[in-house]
Amino acid sequence: MKISVCGCGWLGTPLAERLKRDGMNVWGSRRTEDGCAELSRKGITPVRLSLPGEPASLSDFLNTDVLVINVPPGRQEGAVPAFVNNISALLQQAQQSGCQRVLFISTTGVYGNVSGQVTESTPVQPDTASGHAHVQLEEKLFTEWGSRAVVLRPAGLIGPNRHPIKFLAGREAIVNGGDPVNLIHLDDVIEAICLIIKTWPGGEVLHLAAPQHPTREAYYCQMAERAGLPVPHFQPWEDRQAKWIDASATCAKLGLTIQHADLMAMTPEL
Repeated sequence: MKISVCGCGWLGTPLAERLKRDGMNVWGSRRTEDGCAELSRKGITPVRLSLPGEPASLSDFLNTDVLVINVPPGRQEGAVPAFVNNISALLQQAQQSGCQRVLFISTTGVYGNVSGQVTESTPVQPDTASGHAHVQLEEKLFTEWGSRAVVLRPAGLIGPNRHPIKFLAGREAIVNGGDPVNLIHLDDVIEAICLIIKTWPGGEVLHLAAPQHPTREAYYCQMAERAGLPVPHFQPWEDRQAKWIDASATCAKLGLTIQHADLMAMTPEL
């Protein structure tokens, strides 16, 4: 099976490596020549791609059994509308190039500030430009690809060299300390993607979060202590119905056991 991973960054590169170990013919995109050289050394067929790409140069990359789109919108001015236009153009090129199926990595940010338990059937309520963009692309994907599309919405990603405590350590008067934490480890996202490719629950929206949801105050204070960083301080808080992502249905559908289920037991991999 040929798998093309569009966006071989922090998530995409170890995903491509795992798929390669599983015996797949893996292609991956990077924006620079150095990045492509790194992929080549890992046995991944590299394609230099900075969206929007030229259709002719992408035809081999997009002629694939599964295209995994894992591209963030970016933070610079105008990045979000450009993100929608670029991914839309990529999907059109994929159709024309013979792509069979698309897995789009979205975000639980599409749920916005909904309250309480959030399941895969909870209506989206985006409250950021990025959230609206991801909803627009999800809808476009299902309209044009139907059962040949799957959307995966991970919660906040943690793993090697990536953890929110780096930005919260030592901060004062942080709000909403009683809100539940919604996080998922890189290893579990990669395992879920591999199971999606294997089982292909076509036309489905799936999402991922660890089953444990400690309060922000309890979690980030403990993570700071574990990492040897200054402990953050939170404002006094009252209980409120902030969202917590329940991914039990996705795990059951995929046969996925969350490896990093106990968030409080992990030390940040800084």
